[in-house]
Amino acid sequence: MKLFIVEDSPYIQLRLQRLLEDLPFVQVAGVAGDLQSALTGISAEVDIVLLDIQLGQENGLHLLPKILAQQAQIKFVVLSNHASEANRMLAARAGAHAFLDKSTDFNRIPELLQAWNAASDSSPK
Repeated sequence: MKLFIVEDSPYIQLRLQRLLEDLPFVQVAGVAGDLQSALTGISAEVDIVLLDIQLGQENGLHLLPKILAQQAQIKFVVLSNHASEANRMLAARAGAHAFLDKSTDFNRIPELLQAWNAASDSSPK
């Protein structure tokens, strides 16, 4: 499973990469800190995007419809320090498959990815 990280904080980028390195079925295909780099970096081989909502002055949710219009198979996990119900609803409407609060749900990322991996392994080929 190829994963792409869109996060403007180098500290969080590194933390995510370290969290994912223990998952043998996950390969980090790239990292971007802004929308433009994400648009050019996310390829057709990417299965999952971990996406921060707040990317400096940009809103990460603007990326979802642009990518999903061309690559509908990609699953988005939206991450935010501002996990209000309004942000959860905006993320769902934009096409996110999951929404996680960075402060309380960060360590649920491997669990979520393992569940998705298990589901894809058991689906008919």
